[in-house]
Amino acid sequence: MRLRHVTYSFLAALILLAVAQTTRSQALDISSGGLPTITGAVNGSVTGNASVTNDLVVTINFGEVSPLNTNSIVKVVVPIALRSNQPYQVAVSMSGLSNANTEAVQASDVGFGLQNIRVLGGAGKICTQSTHVIRSPFNNDPATAATVGSNGRVTYTSSLGNLSGSTVILSGPQLSKNNSAIRQQSDGYVFDAIFTLTPQFFATGVSSATLTFSIAAGPNVPC
Repeated sequence: MRLRHVTYSFLAALILLAVAQTTRSQALDISSGGLPTITGAVNGSVTGNASVTNDLVVTINFGEVSPLNTNSIVKVVVPIALRSNQPYQVAVSMSGLSNANTEAVQASDVGFGLQNIRVLGGAGKICTQSTHVIRSPFNNDPATAATVGSNGRVTYTSSLGNLSGSTVILSGPQLSKNNSAIRQQSDGYVFDAIFTLTPQFFATGVSSATLTFSIAAGPNVPC
């Protein structure tokens, strides 16, 4: 199959990111890490809350991703904030985006990677004995690692196709200095979840998926 022979021309792909949080006196928590951004889109959008004290619910509409979009790639960056008073791990699960038509968008057509882990203010705990580890193969910016396969379809180092069940994507030592039951502006870490979709020939239609991020106690690494 070579996708350039397909005559379909329009796709609106919608991804809903919904964050599930586990809170025990704020021991483990996920929230918005800031305002998400989108570049390269035609009639696309991303909505979310800029405040790091709000729950993270982000809706991504990639918009037009046929060759009618002459940009090289559509890229969405979603900052996600984490807090914990113990070692942690972050997992993500996905529902939807299972098109029977192989010429429609598939999970492997949506690049997914993690980058730019940084301290969220002065109450973020800096550990020296352990590091925050992005699990393979997600430690990349998929926008810089897109290649064209032998079938004419764009592939990435990591994509939504690498998710199976509840997939651990990140883990590390304690994130927060304090143990407040209330989210604060400066008490953890932030990382960027990056999503990409390259304009190419897809079967016409709307494809959607829901991603659910969760945080739990992780491997007992020292701080």
